Amino acid sequence: MASGCAWMGCITAQIAVRRATYAWRIPMANKASRISMHLDRDPRLVAGIRAAVLFQCAQVGLDAKTCERFAEAAEDLCRQTFGNLPEDNGTIDVAIETFTDRIEVSLENRGQLIPAIGLETFAVPGVRSGEGRLSGMDLLERVDRVLYNTQADTARTTLVKFLQPSSAKKS
Repeated sequence: MASGCAWMGCITAQIAVRRATYAWRIPMANKASRISMHLDRDPRLVAGIRAAVLFQCAQVGLDAKTCERFAEAAEDLCRQTFGNLPEDNGTIDVAIETFTDRIEVSLENRGQLIPAIGLETFAVPGVRSGEGRLSGMDLLERVDRVLYNTQADTARTTLVKFLQPSSAKKS
């Protein structure tokens, strides 16, 4: 068996690199980032949202209890949204964004435009959340702000957690 080689117009050389070292996690509150996910109608995928929110909260330097409560709120909102999606279009677009002053989790779905899950208790006077449903007050205990808007056939709910205490939310 014969072997041969062909002349290439360039040469390959080994590159000198430093060995990778592990450093303690450094909070990155001054660097904006965005994670986007497209979820099909499968409740098992909600755990991925929770994990991503926990990771982003830790990256911006929030304490463990605050991270856990914010991740729980995002997970609960995602589960409730899955339960209200129309059968023919059961997908949610999720965006987790960090900014210098806050972290946001946005859920966007298309189709039937109803008040944001849990927010009907604020939007429609006299309405109470049903058994096992997320209430607006429960959401506001775990996040700093809940935003809701509709555009064309898309509904978007955004949970906001500020990195420093908000002057509007004093105890």
